[in-house]
Amino acid sequence: MNSASKARLASLTALNAALYASLSLATAYLPTPFIIQFRPAVVVPAVFAALYGALVGGLGAAVGTFIASIMRYGTPLLTLFSGTPGNFVCFYIVGFLTRKFQARNRWIVGYLAGCVLGLLAGFTVIAVGLYFLATVVGLEMLAKWTSLPFILTALVFGIASELPFMVLLGIPIVEAVRRAGVTRV
Repeated sequence: MNSASKARLASLTALNAALYASLSLATAYLPTPFIIQFRPAVVVPAVFAALYGALVGGLGAAVGTFIASIMRYGTPLLTLFSGTPGNFVCFYIVGFLTRKFQARNRWIVGYLAGCVLGLLAGFTVIAVGLYFLATVVGLEMLAKWTSLPFILTALVFGIASELPFMVLLGIPIVEAVRRAGVTRV
């Protein structure tokens, strides 16, 4: 990979992170029964992952959620153990599966599978991180995260609240950008 391609990947990752952080903050203060946020902004790293690859999607999402979480909570503690790695895993999977199916011109199948499996994996990482903080570190505010029914309910909430945005907005955006021909890295 030449230096121009590396610079473009770095720029796309930074743009992904900035857009994701900014748009995440728009809904970060809406209350949910869980510490996890209602986050329609997931469409941003999903689109970047589908168009520009797993690393651009995953790293941009990780950095974006790190920034948004620090601005929202004032500390990196929660996001270091949950949101940052969870977002990286989720959107890396979205990009990986989209790219895997792209060769057979079935990118939408890969994108849909990536969204579902990515959210499942990402929220599992988040749940494990919050469980760790609740049990090992002993953060009282996370005591609910030691209950399996609570964790499973949070998992369902997270997937059900984010998947529609990734699918209903993500697919048309990716299609439009692909038709415009600006997907080459």
